[in-house]
Amino acid sequence: MKVRQKAICNAKIYTGGGTFCQALLIEGGRIVMAGASREILDAAGTGAEKIDAAGSLVLPAFNDSHLHLLWYGRRQSHFDGSGASSVEDVITLGRELIRRNNIKSGTWVQGAAVNPDLFTGEKRDPTRDDLDKISREHPVIVSRHCGHTVYCNSLALKMAGLTDSSPDVEGGTIERDPSGRLSGVLRESAHTIARKAVPPLSRAEKKDFIKTAFTHALSLGISAAGSHDSDGPDFDEILGIYRELYQEGGERLRVTMQCGISGSEEILKSYAKRGLKSGDILYNDAARGPLLKMGPVKLFIDGTLGGHTARMRHPYRDKTGARGIKMMESEAFERLVLQAQAFNLQTITHAIGDAAIGTVISALEKAALRENKNHPQTANRLRHGIVHCQITTPQDLERIAKGHILLFVQPVFLADDLHILESRVGPKLAASSYAWGSMETLGIPASYSTDAPVCPLNPLLNIAWAVLRRQSGGGAEAGEKSFNPAERVTVQTAVDASTAAAAYSAFSEQYAGRITPGFFADLAFIDRDIFTIPPDGICNAKVIRTMLAGETVWENAPA
Repeated sequence: MKVRQKAICNAKIYTGGGTFCQALLIEGGRIVMAGASREILDAAGTGAEKIDAAGSLVLPAFNDSHLHLLWYGRRQSHFDGSGASSVEDVITLGRELIRRNNIKSGTWVQGAAVNPDLFTGEKRDPTRDDLDKISREHPVIVSRHCGHTVYCNSLALKMAGLTDSSPDVEGGTIERDPSGRLSGVLRESAHTIARKAVPPLSRAEKKDFIKTAFTHALSLGISAAGSHDSDGPDFDEILGIYRELYQEGGERLRVTMQCGISGSEEILKSYAKRGLKSGDILYNDAARGPLLKMGPVKLFIDGTLGGHTARMRHPYRDKTGARGIKMMESEAFERLVLQAQAFNLQTITHAIGDAAIGTVISALEKAALRENKNHPQTANRLRHGIVHCQITTPQDLERIAKGHILLFVQPVFLADDLHILESRVGPKLAASSYAWGSMETLGIPASYSTDAPVCPLNPLLNIAWAVLRRQSGGGAEAGEKSFNPAERVTVQTAVDASTAAAAYSAFSEQYAGRITPGFFADLAFIDRDIFTIPPDGICNAKVIRTMLAGETVWENAPA
C-alpha cells in the first residue's frame, strides 16, 4: 500500500545556513522535497494530507543534548523550591506539601530546585534545624537546584545513619556547625548517603516518570534528547523501560542513553561485555527510525559553582582557601577515559571549574595521541566531550578547539550564575567564561541543553539566554546590560546548537537535526518568527505543534 504523503504549506521553514522555504513534502516519515507552497502542492499526490502552517515558523525539532528525563519526571512529586526567596519560603513549601498530600508520618518528604544565591534576604543554605520546622515526624530531604547538594532534617540524617562522628567521604563534604554538630548540608558525593536512605523507586514509578517527561518534552518542541538516567547497575532496567514505552505506543522521543559509571572500572567494563559502543541503535522503529541509542559514558570531575565545589585553579574570591572538590584524581580519570576509548565508548565529563576543565582537556589530549596511531585522519573520532564547561580561559578554549572536543553547554545556567559569577571567580576570569561566542568563532562543536530538571525544560528560554546574555524583558536599551555582550550569539547559531549540533553529539547527524530531503520530518512549529522579532520576545514564543517522523505527536489545542 502506498504511504500517504503530507504537504506542509504556508510556513516559514528554516532549512539551515540562514535559508528558508515555504513548504515541505513528507513521505514515509521523511522529507522528500522542500520548496515553495505551489511547487510542493503540485508535486503532492491527490491523496496527500495538507497541513496549513498559517504562517508559523517551522524549525527542526529541538534536541536537548544533556538532561535527566527520569529525574525530571520524578521532580513532579516533590515540592518546587525554584521560586523560594528565603529559608522561610522553603519551610512553608514543605509544610504545604505534607498538608496537601496528607503525607503520613515516617514517609519521606522531598523538595528540589532551592537556590540560596537567589534569596532576597540572608543568602544561606537551609540547615537541619530549619527543615525540622517542616516536620520532625517526616524525614525531609531537599536538593539545591544543581542537584549536587542536599539539605536534610534531623530525622533524615538519622535514617541515613549519619552522626556527628561520621567521617567525610571522598569527593564530598558532610558539613558541621562550629561546635561539630551536623548541619544537615551534604555536598557532592556525600549527598548520596542520604539519597540511599530514601526508598528506591519501583519499576512502574520509573516508567511513569519517564513517560511524564516524554509528554512535557514534546509539548516544548523537543523530539530528541541525550538523557542521563542510569548509573550502571540499573542499565538493563532502564533500557527495558524505554523499549516497553516504544512498543506500547503513545508518547515517543528519540533518546540517546548517557550512562553514568560512578567512577567504576567494573561498570565501564560491563558495557563492553554487553558488546555496546556509542552510537549503537538499541531500538529501531520501522516507521520512525532509531528511537533509542547507546550514547556516552558519563564521568564527573568536580562539583558546582553555586556550591563552591567546582574545582578551580585559584581559590574562590568569596570563600577563603576553597578551590572546590576534586571528584577523582587525574590519573584515575585518564585511565577511565582511555579504557572507554578502547571499548569504542564516547565519554562526556561534568566539569565546571577551570581546573577541572583543564584536567579533562589533558586527558583527552592523551587519548587523542593514542587514538591517532590507529585513526590518524580522524579528530576525536568518538566525539568525547565536556558537559557544562563554564569557567574557562582563552587558552582552555583554544585547546578544546584544537582537539575538536565537543561541548554540551547550558546558556540558561547564566540566569542563576550571573548573580554570583564575579564574586566567585573575579572579573577577569568571569569575562572569559560562559564563552559561547568564542566557542563559535573557534569552531568548537558546541550543542545546547537545559540539564533539566536543573533548569527549566525549555529550549526557547535557552536560546533567549544565548542571544541576550541577560534576563529577557528589559526593553531595547537593556542590550547594554548584557553580561559580556561580545559573547552573545545569533538566533541562527543558537537554533543550530539546539538542533544540528545536538544531533552530531549523538551520532545522529545523518538523519536528524536539519530540515533537508532524506532526513526524518522531526519538526517544531513556533507561533512567532524568533529570527526577526526583538530578542526579548523569544522567551515568550510558544510551540504549537511537534512532529516526529512526520507524525504530529503534540499539538496545542485551540482555545
